[in-house]
Amino acid sequence: MFFRLQKAGERVGVFDSGVGGLTVLAACMHRLPSQKFFYYGDNTHAPYGSRPPEEVERYVREAMNVFLRLRVSAAVLACNTATAVCAEKLRKEFPFPILGMEPAVAPAARVCRNVLVLATPLTASSRRLHDLIARFPDCRFRVAALPDLAGAIERYFSVREPLTLSDHLPEIACDGVVLGCTHYAFFRREIGMFYHAPVFDGAQGTANHLAKLLETSKNCSNSGTDDHPQPQYNPNKCFIKKYKKTTKNEVIFLGTSPKVNKQALMANICFKNF
Repeated sequence: MFFRLQKAGERVGVFDSGVGGLTVLAACMHRLPSQKFFYYGDNTHAPYGSRPPEEVERYVREAMNVFLRLRVSAAVLACNTATAVCAEKLRKEFPFPILGMEPAVAPAARVCRNVLVLATPLTASSRRLHDLIARFPDCRFRVAALPDLAGAIERYFSVREPLTLSDHLPEIACDGVVLGCTHYAFFRREIGMFYHAPVFDGAQGTANHLAKLLETSKNCSNSGTDDHPQPQYNPNKCFIKKYKKTTKNEVIFLGTSPKVNKQALMANICFKNF
C-alpha cells in the first residue's frame, strides 16, 4: 500500500489496540487542525489488557515500524496498557518521539479526595500507574482492574454486540473516577452517571502535550494557552446518529480493521465537540 507523503512536519501516528484511541485522535484533531494523522488500530488483537506483556510489546513495535516507514514526526500510544508495558523501551529504539497515555490522576487529585481508577489488568498492576498515584498522598486512590470491559466495548463497535456497562463496573463509592483505558472514554457519561461523580481521562492532556512537542500551538485556534478544558459531551446525543463534520484534518486509517475504526469515529456524535 502506498501513500502520497507530505513533508514530515505534517504527519502524526496515533496507535491503539482498537477503537479506544479514537477518543485521543479526536482530541488531537481538534488541538492540531492542520495536521495529517495516521490512525493504526490493531483491532484483531484487542484488547491488550489481559495479554502477556511480550505480546503487547511485539504488536506495538510492529505498528511503530509502520510509522517509521511513513516518516511520522511523532507517534502517540493512545493506549494506557501499551504505554505501561513498553513506551520507555520503544522510545530508545525509534528516532521519532513516542508519547504515551497517562491516566488523569493529577487533575482528579486536584479536586477529589476519594478517587476510583478503572483500568485493564496490565495497567492496574503496572509500576507506572502506582508511581504516578504515589505522587498524590493527600488523595485516596482505589484501582479496579476490569478484565472484560475493553473487549466488550471493542465488540460493541466491531460486531454490535450488546453491552451492559453495569455488568463490568464495581460498586465502589468515590467522588471522582479516572479512566485508565481509552476504550472506557466512549462511555464516560454513563460511567459518571453510574458513580454520580466527575470522570477524568487523559485525551485532552495528551493532545496538549503533542501540540507542545510539535511546536504548533501557535497555529491552533486556542494558541494563547494550553489550559484547555475537558471536552463537554452532549448526554442526549451520544451514539444516536451519524454526523458530518468539515475539518482540515486528514486521517488515514491503518491496521487490521480500518473500516471499523473510521465508522466508529464518524458515528460517535460526541466527537463533534472536540
